[in-house]
Amino acid sequence: MDDKAKFRAKLVVMLVVSVAMLGASCSRADGGDAGSGGAHPATSTPRLLEEAPAPDPVTPDGVAVTALKEIYTWEPATEDQGASLTRARKWLGPSMIRMLDSSPTGLETPKATLQWADWARAKARVEAFTFAAGDKPPAGADPNIQQFKIGIEQTVVYPNQRKEKLPPATVIATVVRTSDGWRLDAFR
Repeated sequence: MDDKAKFRAKLVVMLVVSVAMLGASCSRADGGDAGSGGAHPATSTPRLLEEAPAPDPVTPDGVAVTALKEIYTWEPATEDQGASLTRARKWLGPSMIRMLDSSPTGLETPKATLQWADWARAKARVEAFTFAAGDKPPAGADPNIQQFKIGIEQTVVYPNQRKEKLPPATVIATVVRTSDGWRLDAFR
């Protein structure tokens, strides 16, 4: 079986398991309306990962997850757009540090949103939940560079605890081994 076929087989298994997990969570009976056929709230499959232990921030995928969580968690009431990248500095590799130190405009930072000013006025915060996809990274020629698919879900949380989900995203994170350990060096 070639690598492409193995990848497809793994993808099919992941999809089947995801659908089964989602179906099981949606068909759960909640005492009072058991058997009513009424709609149950949907649960995002990645959100089921919140119950798993946090990723180890010394592993390559753990660094990617940790760094991107920091980068995609925003504090519009107290920070400028792009400030989250500065907060994540300790998780960044040499290319990201150079970009951060040389980019006065912040054009390379994650595109926040036109809603930033509205969130700031409302004193809302944007919380990120990040997770590494189950895919094994492709075998590269350099053992000091790895890439991972990282899922990102953001939720706007208002002071009254009202929550608003933003569209999910997936990025490809590149991590590099440095003298300080693995660091996020790029994402797209």
